[in-house]
Parts: sequence; C-alpha cells; structure tokens
Amino acid sequence: MIKSKFFFSISPIKASLLHELKFSELFINLCMFAFGKIRLFYDSVYDFTRKESIRNIEYMKHVSFFCCAAIALLSIFVFFASCARMSAPAGGPKDEAPPVPLKSKPLNYSTNFSADKILVQFDEFIVLKNVNQELLVSPPLPKKPDIKLRGKNLLIRINNQLKDSTTYNFNFYNALADLNENNPLSNFQFEFSTGPEFDSLYVGGVLSNAFDYKTEPSLFVMMYEQFNDSIPRTQIPDYVAKTDAEGHFFITNLKNKPYYIFGLRDMNNNMKFDLPNEGIAFLDSAFSPGFKEITVIDTLKLLDFISPDLQDTVYRDSVVQYQELVTTIGDIRLFMFIEDYATQYFRQVYRPEREQLIFAFNLPVDENFKLTPLENVSNKDWFVKEPLLKNDSLIFWIKDSALFNSDSLFFSLSYTMKDSNQLDFVRTDTILAFFQPKEEASKSKAEQKKGGRFNLNVFANKEEETEVDSTPPPSELTFISNAKGQFDLNKPVELLARYPIANVQKEHIVFNKIVDDSLRSAVKFEIKNPEFKLRNYLLHFKVEEDEKYELIVNKGAFTDIYNNTNDSIKYTFTTRGTEYYSNIQMHIMGVVEPSLIQLMDEKELVLEERKIWSDTTLTYDFLQPKKYIFKLFFDLNQNDKWDTGNLKEMRQPEPVFYFPQEVETKGNWDMEYEWELFPVGPPKLKKDKKTSQGAASQPKFGTSSGRQ
Repeated sequence: MIKSKFFFSISPIKASLLHELKFSELFINLCMFAFGKIRLFYDSVYDFTRKESIRNIEYMKHVSFFCCAAIALLSIFVFFASCARMSAPAGGPKDEAPPVPLKSKPLNYSTNFSADKILVQFDEFIVLKNVNQELLVSPPLPKKPDIKLRGKNLLIRINNQLKDSTTYNFNFYNALADLNENNPLSNFQFEFSTGPEFDSLYVGGVLSNAFDYKTEPSLFVMMYEQFNDSIPRTQIPDYVAKTDAEGHFFITNLKNKPYYIFGLRDMNNNMKFDLPNEGIAFLDSAFSPGFKEITVIDTLKLLDFISPDLQDTVYRDSVVQYQELVTTIGDIRLFMFIEDYATQYFRQVYRPEREQLIFAFNLPVDENFKLTPLENVSNKDWFVKEPLLKNDSLIFWIKDSALFNSDSLFFSLSYTMKDSNQLDFVRTDTILAFFQPKEEASKSKAEQKKGGRFNLNVFANKEEETEVDSTPPPSELTFISNAKGQFDLNKPVELLARYPIANVQKEHIVFNKIVDDSLRSAVKFEIKNPEFKLRNYLLHFKVEEDEKYELIVNKGAFTDIYNNTNDSIKYTFTTRGTEYYSNIQMHIMGVVEPSLIQLMDEKELVLEERKIWSDTTLTYDFLQPKKYIFKLFFDLNQNDKWDTGNLKEMRQPEPVFYFPQEVETKGNWDMEYEWELFPVGPPKLKKDKKTSQGAASQPKFGTSSGRQ
C-alpha cells in the first residue's frame, strides 16, 4: 500500500494549498472528493492485480496510465483555476474612493516642527497631477519644495528655511489621485507649526468679476501684514489661497492681527501684480480675523459613556461643556477688475466705400482732432461728418468727386495723446486711405490664398469680405427698413439710407392702414431725424393692434448729399396683437447713487437702458415672451458708463447689482417685482418649463397675473 499512502498524503497537501490560494470552500471539497475517489480506485486495482495474477502486466499498465492521466488533468485544472483566481473579480462596484492617508512622519498638525522632510503613507498607490501648479504653500516659500512618490508614500522635501512660530499649510488641491481608477483626493492638506501653538483663525469668501460676477478657478487670494500700493507689485504675500470654480476661497492658519487682502489673476504665476492685463481685487481697509470664545454644550458625548439604564437620569442632570474659539469674520466679497491702462492712439483708417472714411482710435477723441486732405480740393466743405455716440471712431463722407474717385488719398491727421509723463500733446500723422475696387479685392484675395500667405496692410479696408462698389455713387438712393412682416406695437418705422440725407419731402410719403383689398385709410405720422444720425429717419404713428399697414415712399421723397434720389418704394407690414406681449413693473429700492439700469436678454445683450437717481418704479411694456435679465450699476461719476477701479488710487470699480432671478415673460401677462439692491451674481438661466395656463410662477420676488 505504498502508493495508496502516497496518494493519501497528497490530498491534505493539495487542500492546504487551495486554502492558501483562498479558493472557495466548494472548490476545495470537490478537489478532496476527486482525490479520494482516485485513491480508492487505484487501491482496488492494485489489490485486484496482486490477488489475481501478476502475469497480467499489460492490464496493470493500462490502469496505471489511466490513473496518471487523471492526476495530470486534475493538476492542470487546479493550476489554471489558481491563475484565474489571482485576477480581479468580474463585476461588483467600481472603485470610486479616493486614496486615504494612513499615517505620516512627522504627524499632521504637529507643533514645534523642525524636520526638513515629510513622509505621508496612503492606503494605495497614488499619482501626481500638475503638482507644481496645484500645490500651494501658505505662507509661501521662496523656493518650491520637492515632491516625490515612493510606492504608496508621498515624500515632501521642504528645501527652505522656515519662519519661527509660524503655522504652515501645504494644500495639494487637485494634485493627488489613485493609480488604478484615477480617483482624485481633493484639497489634501498637511499642516504644522514651527512653534508651540497652532494658528487656527481663518477667513473665507468669494472672488468674482466686478462687472458680470463671473467666477474662475485657481485665482490667488493673498493677504499681507503690511501694505502700501507698491507691496502687491513687488512682494509675495504673507498668506495665500486659491479659488474654486465658484470663486470660493478659504485662508487658514492665521494669527490674530490685522491683514490686507487682495485677489489676483496672476498671468505669470509669481504672486505679484506686475502686468497690465492682470486682474486685481482688494478690500478698502485692513481687517483682523478676530475670534470669540463660546461655550459648546454636547450631550451626545456624555451619553456615549454611560449605561443605558442611567442615561435618562444623567441626561437630566449633566451635560458636557467645553470652550471653543470661533472666527468672527463672515464671507468676504472681492470684486476683480482690470485697471484702465488705455492710452490714446490712432488704430486704423477704413475705406469700405469710395465716399466713406472711418478713423478708429483707442479712446474717444477731443476737440483737437483735425483732418486735412493733402490733395488739392475745390471746396472747403469737402466732407460731411457723421457723429458716433462713443466718439472713438469718426465717419467722414467725402463730397468732393475729385477726392472720392481717387483710389489713394493722403491726409494729415492731428489728435491729442499723452507723453511718457502723462502730459497731453497734439500728434500729427500722415495717413494713407486706400480704396480697393471690388474686382481687384477679389483678385488680390485669391492671389494671397494661392501664395499661402496674407499681407497685412494697415491702410487697407477694415474687412476684405466687405463688398464695395467701384463706381461713383449710384443715381438711386436705397433704404433698409424694419417695416415688414410682424411689426411690434411700440416701435416706430425706421428708414436707414445708404448715404447721408440732405433733404426730405414729407408730402411724397404716404402711410395707409389697409382696411381691405380696395379700401385704404390714411394714417397721420411724424418723420424725425434722431440726433447724431445722418442716415436714419423715424416715422412715428399711432399703432393699432392686429392691423395691416402700407408705407409708400414715392420717387424723390429723399435726396442724399450726392444729389441722388430714391425710386418709389412700398413696404407692407402687420402689427401684433396686445395678447402677444407682457408687461413688467419693477420696484427698485436701495438706490443711493445715480444709476443705470439695463434690461438684457438671456445672453446679456442690452435691450434697453435707463437712468435713475433714487428709489423708483419702472414699467417695461410690450415685452416679447422670452427670458430677461435686469442689471444695475451705480454711475458714480455720471459719465453714463461703467468704470473700472484703480489700486494706486484705492478706487473700487463702480458697484454692480443683478436682479436675483431671470424673468421669463408670458404672453398677455402683467408681472410685478420688488428689487432691493444687494450684491448678487447674474441668475442661472433655467431651461424652458411648461406652466399650467401659461402663468409665470414667481413666488419669491414678485407676482404675475393675466390680462383679461
């Protein structure tokens, strides 16, 4: 029975091996059963062959071969099963847990720290992502620390002389993640104090753009113990943090002393406000984080350590009390702006048509502007100037045919600039205004594309795509008008001419209401030329809803400065019904300065702007059914535009306010709102939602009702 004993001794060994490989209990039992059956079978065969006859050697060989083959097959199965069990199990929940720090040397939140390196062990292998950009040390260090990985360990070599009695914070933000699933460990922080005490005060708040309240991630928020207007430009801060995507920031481990706080969009990553295109924000004065001692009452901690039968009695008579220091600083609001470094300079001259010159400047021009042609002109009144509202671009219409028929015109251009000492002086330039006819422009464009390069000519047209006519002004005057299709009830008819208008004959204009196919009813109207508009004319009339109108501009009604007249033109349009529109009544409170209030669409395109001086109620009628945004800013210098701030002058940008919600109008509804001014960002626009009976639901800020 030597062989039988051998096989019997194999079975427990295999079972033990399978247990070490952590197979299931079922698989182990199957293996034990298989080995046992083979042992019994082989014993019986062995006894049989010994008793019957040793002469049947061939039969014994076959039996032995069968047993060996069975053992070999079972061994192969066990081997491959073992290999398969070594891989990750199929199915099951995905690993979404971030790495967990297990221990560190020295300990996190240590005091009397004097080490030159830090070792942090995690529960799994980790990777570093943009660690040079993500890691932020506060207070900042002169040199960046070295960050290395050793398996599951994070090694930080400080490489700097640390300040005495100072609490340091190493914030890794989004620099750490696990190796397998890339799960981020956000805002992992290692803190220590080089003194016996831990600085524990903090401040928090929001940093946003001053004009539109938009926020950005990874903007610096910096704190200084001392301040003058040159310090943020020349020195790194004493404490620093970064904003998240919503603009929130927290600066921790502060001492109980006054600080000056700034926000910075750092374009060169040196923590200094030293570039003209960098955004800056600041508080007007220093502040102290401050703290107060409060008494915290905690019954849960007490109940955890007493027996259940005594909890009621002890709860009535005893509580756990301890003192805690808390910060007294609430949320800080910082508003970022880019300082106005703009200086006056001449940008470009455009000549989109032979008769038209456009001079573009960086800033509005003053009374020193002067334009003189270097060609001989037959008439001193060789041009007509078309004013623009901002006055940073000037449009001139050339009246002298000898000038506008020339492709190249030279001018002497004088305007006011500032020298290096910021003193005004008048600069005079010689300018070439070149006109390229349509055919030549197309040919030149094709040649440039064929050659694979484009040449920039500062005297060329504004846009090559602008199609211009190479002939003198046409003998027929043309218009663009809004008198077509569905016409709004609160709008006048507008006519925009190609060239400035010199004369209008109202009697050549006919305005009718179409009663039916054969009957017309005359409509009274007034025609006006808006201020600063040389080519625009408005026809005001009493608009009736759901009516069809026709406007006939007979031949010769308008004459332009080139003595061209219009041909006969006919416009037809239909007015909308009042049920299409909605009205908004806005009660505005908290207006302490002259202000401009803007009605905007959901893309913040300004549709209407009004000026107010105090608390008031504004009515907006004939509004189309869509989403609107209301915005208001204090016009402190009353120049009818928003002005940015200035750090050197310690001047904040003009305050901006958004109505806290979008206003979605519905047809045939009157809506009423109250708006108390306080800093709030633009509302997050919601997707269209169906409302019952077309009612606009505004329970928090206003009311709405349908018109009967």
